[in-house]
Amino acid sequence: MIRIRPLLLFVAAVLLVSGLAGCAGSSGGKTSRGAQGTTQVSPPPDPKNPAVAMVGGHRITKHDIDSVLATAPVSIRQDYTSDVAQYKELVERIANQEAMYLAAQKAGTAEDTEYRADVRAQQKQLLLRHYYQNALRALPAIPDTSVREYYEGHKAEFNMPGRARVRHIQVATRARAREVIKKLGTESWDQVASRYSTDKLTARNGGVLGFVGTDSPLVPGVGNAPAIVAAAFRLKEGETGEPLKSEKAWHVIRADERTEAGPQPFRAVERQIRTNLENQRTERFQETLVDSLKKVYGVVVFDDVLLAAMSPVSSPAELFARAQTTGSPPERIELFQQVVKKFPDDKSAVQAAFMVGFTYAEELKDYPAARAAFENFIVTYPKSDLVSSAKWMLENMENSTPPPSVGIPDTLLLIPRPGSPPGGTNSKP
Repeated sequence: MIRIRPLLLFVAAVLLVSGLAGCAGSSGGKTSRGAQGTTQVSPPPDPKNPAVAMVGGHRITKHDIDSVLATAPVSIRQDYTSDVAQYKELVERIANQEAMYLAAQKAGTAEDTEYRADVRAQQKQLLLRHYYQNALRALPAIPDTSVREYYEGHKAEFNMPGRARVRHIQVATRARAREVIKKLGTESWDQVASRYSTDKLTARNGGVLGFVGTDSPLVPGVGNAPAIVAAAFRLKEGETGEPLKSEKAWHVIRADERTEAGPQPFRAVERQIRTNLENQRTERFQETLVDSLKKVYGVVVFDDVLLAAMSPVSSPAELFARAQTTGSPPERIELFQQVVKKFPDDKSAVQAAFMVGFTYAEELKDYPAARAAFENFIVTYPKSDLVSSAKWMLENMENSTPPPSVGIPDTLLLIPRPGSPPGGTNSKP
């Protein structure tokens, strides 16, 4: 189980440690033996900022502890400042962090390659965050007039249902309810409720049920009772109504503390409106800022390269093997064409170019596309052993099934490209 409170303070303590290194211990005071016999100098007491611990000659003061606690929620802060054991635990945690920080400095960790890379990454993120925050802070405040104008133009957004606190005296019959109303002419409501109400849970507190609203027919402790809700907003405050029946029984009711439905007062929602307007402005500002920076620094995204960048880099043989095992003929042709396009000087490109025409002919029966592919193959790779197979396919593919020998090369020869070795980079001469 994660201990949330110590974890929050642990993070704060880690951030504090780097600031303690420059706080050297003062001269004077008593000496004592620390861990492994090291001499620790206890600084003279400072009533305003006493040192609560010392590590390697560096003082940890009350102010240091307070700065950590200041980052914690109020409830956690109160726990640590009211309990000596918890306060000591925090001091020890910060002291241990300081000891580890000093050890890291001594070990030269600051020169570690991975550490420096992490620091650079963090510096970049901090720089971006502070640049953006500074730009936001430079924006003018939302005028009070804008907040008021929004409220006046959008009052419906701040409508609240009416509320009324309902009291009742519950009885079994309508006749009994009328007797109760007569009793209320000579006795107080609380007395009559205590004596006659069959709802024992509320009889002793004046029959208070709770609040009802104009947006719901539910009455606390009674259930669905729209007639009671309607009466609560029809009666004047403190006025007793006629007997009303619910699914449970008969009720004599009275309504107190009524608030009519309508918009909340401006002061109640002013802060909410201002926050909403600031959030909207921030979103617009962010879009405007990004758009302007894209223009200033010429941001360009190469859409035509995205798919290639997302795909793993494959060797010609791997890409050719992937094409062979692909079940869909169109996808297979696409992969064969990629081999030819990406690795034109590799021997796999010769086989792939032939297989483009072969797949069109034998699997898709798209003879025009197959004819174009084979004719291009013969022009591009005239010395390949596959040329004879390509010619056979051109003459017979629409009428005959290719013999087993068609498509099986002995050697693959490429036309040398300008500046490349004869036969290509991986071809056989």
